[in-house]
Amino acid sequence: MCSAETQAAALAALLSAALGGAETRTEATCDRIRIEADLPGELAAAAHAALLSALAAGARYGHERVSGGAETVWVEIDVEIDKDGPRQPDSPRTPRTPRTPRAPRTPRAPRSK
Repeated sequence: MCSAETQAAALAALLSAALGGAETRTEATCDRIRIEADLPGELAAAAHAALLSALAAGARYGHERVSGGAETVWVEIDVEIDKDGPRQPDSPRTPRTPRTPRAPRTPRAPRSK
């Protein structure tokens, strides 16, 4: 299982690469890690697709327009807490293995009253 810090570093690298090497900022609390980056003025279609892919890898993501017209994107991952202290999630938005379909149930005969 990857630590939340390892996952955050990977997401920061993905976000930076998608934005042409832009600097990222990381903020951690006891239950989440947030990675932010400033958006450039223009994004090529391939960079836009890479950005959306990087953002989708987190638990939550968003876009903010700050004063002066600058734009920032952010992505968060969760750090799970249990009674023994922080527990790390498996990975950001890890696709789950689909369940094997069950055989159809045999219909029951109606109950008599």
